[in-house]
Amino acid sequence: RVIAYEKTDKISIFMEMNILELIKKYPDQETCIGYLETLRWQNKPECPYCKSKQCSKRHQTHRYQCNSCNRSYSVLVGTIFESTKLPLPQWFLAITLILNAKKGLSSRQLSRDLGVNRNTGWYLQMRIRKAMQEGEDGGLFKGIVEIDETYLGGAKANHSKKKRQARRDSGQQITGMEDKQPVIGILERAGRIKLQIIEKAHGKTMKPIIEQTVEEEATIVTDGFGGYAGLGKTFKEHQVLNKEKEEYVRDQYHTNTIEGFWTLLKRGIYGQYHKVSSRHLQAYLDEFTFKYNHRDNRSIFDLLINKISAV
Repeated sequence: RVIAYEKTDKISIFMEMNILELIKKYPDQETCIGYLETLRWQNKPECPYCKSKQCSKRHQTHRYQCNSCNRSYSVLVGTIFESTKLPLPQWFLAITLILNAKKGLSSRQLSRDLGVNRNTGWYLQMRIRKAMQEGEDGGLFKGIVEIDETYLGGAKANHSKKKRQARRDSGQQITGMEDKQPVIGILERAGRIKLQIIEKAHGKTMKPIIEQTVEEEATIVTDGFGGYAGLGKTFKEHQVLNKEKEEYVRDQYHTNTIEGFWTLLKRGIYGQYHKVSSRHLQAYLDEFTFKYNHRDNRSIFDLLINKISAV
């Protein structure tokens, strides 16, 4: 299954200001290494192999010799920067460009911005997205939790005339969601979001994900889709909005927040990427998730570098 999109290139003034700050702060390899050593080791080198802090600095390099296990290492060992041939200032610039691109950044645009080939741009993006994967450190979602599903992919009605006719001849429909990738979104009001691709949008696949993500004392808000039926037995409260009768809000209960996020996600994907396969779609979702969950964090660059050190 392949998801097709258009592409646009827009860079905000806010992003340009961050880039200027980044270039001044980390102009060369040595400065970047020093920053990583401070962030990861607090300037006290630790062997990634045996965890010993007894080491000797190797002459005219950024590497250390462990006095316990006698292995050589640098601050890049165990990170996505290990064995890279690309200078760290370009890695840092790539991270900044991706973090500031609210609607995503295509690998072609990233490669042009960095002056590298398309494959290198793709490699950088996928490695950075891996570091963006969110864990369960924040605990279960609490309070009012909005849940909704969406479908990503090209519509059958937009296929070529030849393909549409072939579907008609074989008795298949030329509309519907069968060829699209379903995604479930769980959003903690004024908090975090979790996105996960699912094989099919029905209760058997969605309910286990919801139960693993949301605490039982939370209030669930959904539309009337049948896959959510019965959640009131597991959670404190389940507010169901009847959108067929144009009921979109009931007091403080609505799904406007998650639906607004779907709009941002689809504009980003449709507007930036020519196509995304189902195989890699979760990585793209992880990027949007990370940016949303840390949208108010002014130290998001440092946070991501810390996560990268553990990848």
